[in-house]
Amino acid sequence: MPFTLPDSDPDDHWDEELKEGNVILAIDFEEAIEIQAVHKANELTAKANGGKQKKMFQQMVSKSYRDFEDLFIKENFDDLPQHKPWDHAIKLIPNAQATLDCKVYPLNRTKQEELNKFLEENFATGHIRPSKSPMASLFFFVKKKDGKLCPVQDYRKLNEMMIKNQYPLPFISELMDKLGSTKYFTKLDVWWGYHNVCIKKDDEWKATFRTNCGLFESTIMFFRLTNLPTMFQWMMNNIFKDLIATSKVTVYLDDILIFLKTLEEHQKIIRHVLELLRKHKLFLKAKKCKFKILETEYSRVIISKGSI
Repeated sequence: MPFTLPDSDPDDHWDEELKEGNVILAIDFEEAIEIQAVHKANELTAKANGGKQKKMFQQMVSKSYRDFEDLFIKENFDDLPQHKPWDHAIKLIPNAQATLDCKVYPLNRTKQEELNKFLEENFATGHIRPSKSPMASLFFFVKKKDGKLCPVQDYRKLNEMMIKNQYPLPFISELMDKLGSTKYFTKLDVWWGYHNVCIKKDDEWKATFRTNCGLFESTIMFFRLTNLPTMFQWMMNNIFKDLIATSKVTVYLDDILIFLKTLEEHQKIIRHVLELLRKHKLFLKAKKCKFKILETEYSRVIISKGSI
């Protein structure tokens, strides 16, 4: 079964963007006031969204776990993750070329505003920084099915130069075999999975992307870099290895499934998982989490007691 990247959208046809022309956009600074107004509107929207997040948390999360509210607040996720043993190394094949060049795509007003917003937000969190790297990968936007614009770093040329990590992803069939006669299920979804992993120190310059505002290098893992799924799975397996060994918890990329026969033990394991998430500063999407249910969908399979 093909795996799904954490938080990816299967309807993103981002290759189509590569058909656009090779033109560099000159920024119209007369639009600065209008862009500032948009940013102010974004601030007001963020405050309103804060109230929505709390309401969503109260609706979706059982009272038994309300003391873990910090795990469901998006602003907490914005903190730059600390360097860990599973930092993403960008190892290049022998005799790989020392430079990468690319063009800059023209942006209309809407896309320019989105770029300004993207740069501003990621500068603030430390997820990107200015660069003078000889490596430059494409950057552009694609429209998602909901009409929103999604930023894309096109790392395909870099990926061709990278040494592939052969760490295995779990077999879905093996995960399902562990369920047995389980009665209660809890499913947790890790917020923006890959962004929780730093790029290994001194490798950041290799993940540089070019915009009409300059060159920027990533300090965290963005989508479409080679080895992301395997590196992320390795991280999750390390964090939850003791629980995975008990066959009461399984992890597939950013999806955590807790499954037990008794409700009392189930509640204890949930708290243990939440404590580990807090310790490692991994955050959850409340609207995608399901607690103590009798049936759920996991890795595109519907599971319930004694049935898959």
